[in-house]
Amino acid sequence: MKPRKWIIVGVILLVAVSLISLYLYTLSVKMKKVEEERYKDFFSSLGIQKINPPVKAKDFTLEDLKGSAVSLRDFEGKVIFLNFWATWCPPCRIEMPDMEKLWQKFKDEDFVILAVDLRERKDEVSSFVKENGYTFPVLLDSGGEVANTYGITAIPTTYLLDPRGRIVGKALGARHWASDDAFKLIEHLLPKSR
Repeated sequence: MKPRKWIIVGVILLVAVSLISLYLYTLSVKMKKVEEERYKDFFSSLGIQKINPPVKAKDFTLEDLKGSAVSLRDFEGKVIFLNFWATWCPPCRIEMPDMEKLWQKFKDEDFVILAVDLRERKDEVSSFVKENGYTFPVLLDSGGEVANTYGITAIPTTYLLDPRGRIVGKALGARHWASDDAFKLIEHLLPKSR
């Protein structure tokens, strides 16, 4: 082949590679937009208020049912399901079996449930948790300080935190946390390096 033909072949290949690259880039942008819309739909279908822009969650330390101190910062890098509840609250009782299913599905991932009981005695909460077979972490906010910090005015209230410790969603009232949309939302929030 003559040098001129090599140049023409090179230009054609360069144009073809450029067009393919542009197509793939455009496709990835479209896919990302579709993914973001689906992500918004999960919030909407679950009745969760999407917090945009996300807000850094305030750290706290509370005692768990074993008497150990647990801080929010202990779970940095994980999706945190922060739920405020009480044993006497009927809507809380309704959503807890679904929370247990959510916990069972994702407990081996970068995910944690922190169920913060408000102003009840440790023995009362411990008995309730044991009686119902709940295995997710339960913390005691005996004085209600953490609830005040988070502006809790009704229970149950759940905050969803991304792996960077930012609040991305808030749910007032009970939800069906064992639904496909809830599972997909948590999967979307999980770190992508899995």
